[in-house]
Amino acid sequence: MKILWPGPVLFVLFWLALLSVGSRFLRDPGMFWHTVCGDKILNEGFFDRDPFTFTRDGVRWIPHQWLGEVAMAGAHRIGGFDSLLVGAAAIVAGLFAWFASELIRTGLHPIFAVGVTLLALAAASTHFHVRPHLFTMVGMAVTMRAISAFENGRANPRALVWLVPFYWIWANTHGGMLGGLATLGFAFAGWLVWLAVGWPSPIRNARTVIGLSAVGIACALAAFVTPYGAGIFETWIFINNGMPRLPEIILEHARLDVADPRAWPLLALAALYVVLLAGTFPNRPRVGWLLPLFWLIQACLRVRHGSLFAIVGMVAIIDLWPHTRYAIWLAKRRPDVYEPKGPTPGTARGILLTACVGLAIAFALQTARVPAPLVGTGCAKLDPALWPTEALDELKSHEPKSPGAGKKIFCEYIYGGFLECHCPGYRVFVDDRCELFGDGWLVDFVNAENTGTAEAMARWQAEYGRFDFALTANPSGYGDYFEQRPGEWEMVTKTERVRFFARRR
Repeated sequence: MKILWPGPVLFVLFWLALLSVGSRFLRDPGMFWHTVCGDKILNEGFFDRDPFTFTRDGVRWIPHQWLGEVAMAGAHRIGGFDSLLVGAAAIVAGLFAWFASELIRTGLHPIFAVGVTLLALAAASTHFHVRPHLFTMVGMAVTMRAISAFENGRANPRALVWLVPFYWIWANTHGGMLGGLATLGFAFAGWLVWLAVGWPSPIRNARTVIGLSAVGIACALAAFVTPYGAGIFETWIFINNGMPRLPEIILEHARLDVADPRAWPLLALAALYVVLLAGTFPNRPRVGWLLPLFWLIQACLRVRHGSLFAIVGMVAIIDLWPHTRYAIWLAKRRPDVYEPKGPTPGTARGILLTACVGLAIAFALQTARVPAPLVGTGCAKLDPALWPTEALDELKSHEPKSPGAGKKIFCEYIYGGFLECHCPGYRVFVDDRCELFGDGWLVDFVNAENTGTAEAMARWQAEYGRFDFALTANPSGYGDYFEQRPGEWEMVTKTERVRFFARRR
């Protein structure tokens, strides 16, 4: 039982629970074009021009998450979106099973450890999507764990050299690697400040400073060891600082709305973290314990950072909990709730092994096309309320097959990736690659649905050429535009959620 508990058992429970609500992982349009990009790289090699849209045909665009996209394409070749779903859920389940098992290892009762972990899971859940950014969640946890190990004397600069290849993988998988670098930088700066003011610091001599600096610089340089040189790093900077208007149209880039019920788990976790941090006083706080404050501020500024606060906060809570007044009080009076333990074997390996076995079973079932509950063929179901699945047969029947056929399809921006994945014969008007289109263009596109639609359509067709097809939401101002022109456009199909049109020849 010691081999199975707590990590492997918690992983299985979390994994199956996440798979039971798996459709929540399949609500982001990026999962489609990420997979297609990975396939294109596997089939044709690296590319640096947009291959999907006719509005940005030939414009420089690099797949800056190429390694994550190749991994997604590889999983997709096994069992389609079924494999992508079980893989994404396994990443999240493994991460949070690790958090819960680490809290249990401190001596906290499993009920309370799992309860805190479930709160963190809920706080991070708004950003659970089948996308390469899941690796950033893992990367932030690994980074914080390395910081904790160094502060606790379990690692020296030489022992942290493994972060360099890890950061290379991270840099080629997702731009969140910048967040990891920032966290490392804040930790290093904090340790120097603590040393200067005479507070406990893991830095004790110049040799340590040189060693840490070397590791940090090497990790930073990993961002430039890519198939696109500095291009990936430049793209990250543009995405983070070059599109200030994105919050107007994309929720994950907006500020945290405390009145939104989806924000309440994050606020509850933040309150718990602050209360526990306060419980360590009057002792001097460790730098690692304070790092979640930075990510809490970032979560308030942009919703998309809420998951990173949840992860960084959990690692800090695990580390600081035994040092709080509450833990000391419970150890004396309620050992049934908290009983401090000595060093115990880690559970990360057990979780990783269990995840590998579980994924192997799931992939085997999907390869054999066995419709097993939760993990077999058919476990990934695209929500027809969000994606144009009900019109897919008509879309495929009209999909251009010959090189000379009209291919241009006007579409809502959330449908672009879906079409690129399921109907690659079309050239789409737009998808959700914000860095390709720019925030100003996307804001104008969203606004034109309800104001100045006809003028925008005339301008776009003059600039990009006539559209051959159109796929719009229902209801939608764009759909109304095409439906009100029966002499020019034929409605091929109309469902409760979408409308598909073809230009009359």
